[in-house]
Amino acid sequence: MHFQYIPYIWLLLVSAAVTAVLGVYAWRHRTVPGAAPFSVLMLAVVAWTLANALEMAGTDLSTKLFWANVQYLSYVPVSTAWLALALQYTGRDEWLTRRNLALLLIVPILIAVLAWTNDLHGWLRRNVHLDSAGSFPVVGKTYGPFFWIHVAYNYGLLLVTAFLFVKALRHAPSLYRKQTLVLLIGLLMPLPWSVLYGLSLSPVPRHDLSPAVFGLSGVVVAWGLFRYRLFDLMPVARATVVEGMGDSVIVLDAQNRIVDLNPAAQEVLGWTASRAIGQPATEVFNDWPELVALCRDPTATQTELVRRQGEAEQHYDSRRSSLTDRRGRSIGQVILLHDITDRKRAEVQLLQQQRALAVLQERERLARELHDGLSQVLGYVKMQAQAARELLSRDQTATADAHLARLAAVAQDAHTDVRESILNLGVATLPERGFLPALEESLQRFEQNSGIRTELAVPAELVDQPFEPIVEVQLLRIIQEALTNVRKHAGARSVRVAFTIHAGHAQVVVEDDGRGLDPGRLPAGGEQKFGLRFMRERAEEVGGNVQMHSASGEGTKVTVRVPRGG
Repeated sequence: MHFQYIPYIWLLLVSAAVTAVLGVYAWRHRTVPGAAPFSVLMLAVVAWTLANALEMAGTDLSTKLFWANVQYLSYVPVSTAWLALALQYTGRDEWLTRRNLALLLIVPILIAVLAWTNDLHGWLRRNVHLDSAGSFPVVGKTYGPFFWIHVAYNYGLLLVTAFLFVKALRHAPSLYRKQTLVLLIGLLMPLPWSVLYGLSLSPVPRHDLSPAVFGLSGVVVAWGLFRYRLFDLMPVARATVVEGMGDSVIVLDAQNRIVDLNPAAQEVLGWTASRAIGQPATEVFNDWPELVALCRDPTATQTELVRRQGEAEQHYDSRRSSLTDRRGRSIGQVILLHDITDRKRAEVQLLQQQRALAVLQERERLARELHDGLSQVLGYVKMQAQAARELLSRDQTATADAHLARLAAVAQDAHTDVRESILNLGVATLPERGFLPALEESLQRFEQNSGIRTELAVPAELVDQPFEPIVEVQLLRIIQEALTNVRKHAGARSVRVAFTIHAGHAQVVVEDDGRGLDPGRLPAGGEQKFGLRFMRERAEEVGGNVQMHSASGEGTKVTVRVPRGG
């Protein structure tokens, strides 16, 4: 092979370098729809351009024909790769089966074979000779029938490709319209030069300039790569986004970059579409850590968000759905934000109403219990007072004094019970504060009034999701009754209230370090004396139960199990 230096070669080498860079870049992003066929296209153009440069530099006919035949090999994937890119870019990659690709490559492969065997049949080119009339020698020839089949086939595929891009251009949103326009320009730029060559009207006689123009075409596409982030942004999920939706819709690609967001999402996030699209989700969701966590956790599908602006709160139900192509490959995800502020407000109002109703019922019950308890105490006081009077009338002062001492003790106990009941009633009638704050206040008052140290253990899960209002009221009163028993009967120095969460229910243990007792030896009416009957009745009303365990010298443990809703 013999070659000569021709300055025009530098244009071809620059074109080859640009397309090589584009091909490598696209290959590194080949998981993104459209990137793999674009990479194949660019690398094929590299081979085409280099072979074209070597054909131009060749000085003898055999050298020029060899590199001309190499160019036919590089033609094989070009038109098919353009079509594959358009199909993937416009979401029609169900057509890209192995069978269809093989069928599309039959004609280009056949033409390449005919090029290398042309000396045997002349079906591709005829009257081949070396024409040295110009500034550098070129291959002179006339075209055979299969050359025109080759031209018609390739131009047909390119026209289909252009049609797909034009159709996408008409229906795409503004940002994607610019993307599509860049690809369409990149496709069309080399075509006029190829047509001029086929019609023997090339500015460089008998030489195809389209490989050199591919370099300029590559520059246009490269500009699109960095300006509009081609192969990072693909309008695959656009059909799932409805511009007029009241809900916020955010589409991410496989690399968790923002692909699209509707006007509602732009308003909620405070980002315009042109500013947000192409940015990492972590940056756009910087003020929404729950959304960042939702995007990163492939197992998470739903979370609730709260947006605070001053005193106002907006609540959103966030749901994530994965996006896959027709082959089941993950191509991104869609996040839907539904404003549930009104629902949350209604839930709060309903909860307050339920608590208010439960408190009202509890006040009525406490009034009955207080009335019944005071009636018993006053009856006892009356009997003791009458007995003391009779003893005094008989001048039995010592015995009368004992009766009066018991009377004073009973009156003191009654005073303490009434005072404690009033305090507990005040705690139980604060529905807006919630269960745990009311319980904490009740324990603080108990510790101040009794001198018995208290400890409260509550799991975080219970803080986030407490009980239903009726359960809250009954459970609070059961704990208060258990504490009253500790004060009256245990002789304890400390008491611990501990919650544990189980499937469908919660367990509360009120345990003291007092002297304990044997519940099996309770005297008649002992359950009422120790408030066990009232505690069990309250627990049973909400579907729960109460158990007591006690032993002499080991303290007393009251275990309450109640259903857990809320």
